[in-house]
Amino acid sequence: MSTPSSLGADFESLLSPAVRTTSVDDVVAKLREILLSGGVAAGEKLPSERELARLLQVSRTTLREALRKLEAHGLITVRLGGSGGAFFSPPDPGLMGSALAMLLSFESVSEEDLTDYRIDFERENAELAARRATDEELAGLQKILEEVRNLKGSDWTRVREIDLAVHELLPTLSHNAVRVAISAGIHDALARSFAQVEPSASSPDLLRDEVIDLLTKVIARDGDGARAAMAEHLRRWRS
Repeated sequence: MSTPSSLGADFESLLSPAVRTTSVDDVVAKLREILLSGGVAAGEKLPSERELARLLQVSRTTLREALRKLEAHGLITVRLGGSGGAFFSPPDPGLMGSALAMLLSFESVSEEDLTDYRIDFERENAELAARRATDEELAGLQKILEEVRNLKGSDWTRVREIDLAVHELLPTLSHNAVRVAISAGIHDALARSFAQVEPSASSPDLLRDEVIDLLTKVIARDGDGARAAMAEHLRRWRS
């Protein structure tokens, strides 16, 4: 005899008002709705197959296929054994970044498309980082700023590496998981784009000064100034 899930009657209440499900896609849609509604805690075990099939009024074959789809979508983890079952796995923002990175790798995304998107996205990242970063995070930025200030003007490779690292770090300091995921997704495309830049004699100094200005504004918690500094930086290096 199956042991009831810890969700018990609570899970059944999430199915109200009752909607008869007849296909695998119906079951997937209904379970996805329940899982993403906030009624199920991360890592919580769903009712047994027998109980779910009863609640949804479908065969266990239909239910199993639906569970396989949900597992493939990353919404549940199915564990085997006596203490196994289906467990809710909240969506990982990193998966969105990975999906976006694959899209940019395999689809014909132009440099112009990428740059147009980055203008508002990166200006907002800079502003939000200035407003939301913790004191400890700003102390870490201060160390990066000191390294940039000590760079020799001719060290194009290193100043470019630091610039890319700052672009990737600012979304983290915004404390917005979606921004972090999107940034991870476009990072490789951004690195490829920047690698194609042919530096002039003045490029290392120009880039170094812009990174210093941007970091100084963020560390000072000057959101408007950080946004403006990022805008000028993107304008200069626009493809």
